[in-house]
Amino acid sequence: DDEVKSAMKRWPQVAAVFGWLRLDARAQWHLIQRDAPGFDPALHELGEPITSPPIIDFIGRNYESDPEGRWFWQNGPQRVYVDLDTAPLILRVLESTKDSSKRRLVTHTGYLINEIEDPCVDQLGRVFLRCELGPAMIHDLDLAQLNIEIATGDSPMPWLWMWETETHGQQRFPLRIVKDASSHYGFVSRPR
Repeated sequence: DDEVKSAMKRWPQVAAVFGWLRLDARAQWHLIQRDAPGFDPALHELGEPITSPPIIDFIGRNYESDPEGRWFWQNGPQRVYVDLDTAPLILRVLESTKDSSKRRLVTHTGYLINEIEDPCVDQLGRVFLRCELGPAMIHDLDLAQLNIEIATGDSPMPWLWMWETETHGQQRFPLRIVKDASSHYGFVSRPR
């Protein structure tokens, strides 16, 4: 946002904050009010859901990563680093607007995804991938819309994801199993 860029120029030395904002596995932002009276990390560490559409939209427009793989919201001149429950981006599977037999992926921040790289499955059955905007996880409620088959032959990858889009047509992605998506894709789940 232009207002954010202007604030960054006016106040370039504002300290970053850590542990105040969390993104859960279902793309819900949570505010952790560490300065609230009676704050107890054991009771309040998950935070309160942010439900205001203008605030959610503002966070999404100003959400990015630094070179160390830490994701943050640029809130005016201040960086608010985000605790990630699963991945920096949560993807929804939506029907194509032109052909109902095809699908598209859209980030929780509202951006259409065109490039899929290195898709994987973790030990909990969650599907991760790298896209042009960064590491992402497909929303668990949308997994049933994926066409995943058991790989045949001598493939070291146990599954095959068949994906058809308007942009790329039919694609086939072998799915490897990963133990930890954050280390595999190089993002920091709990920046401090």
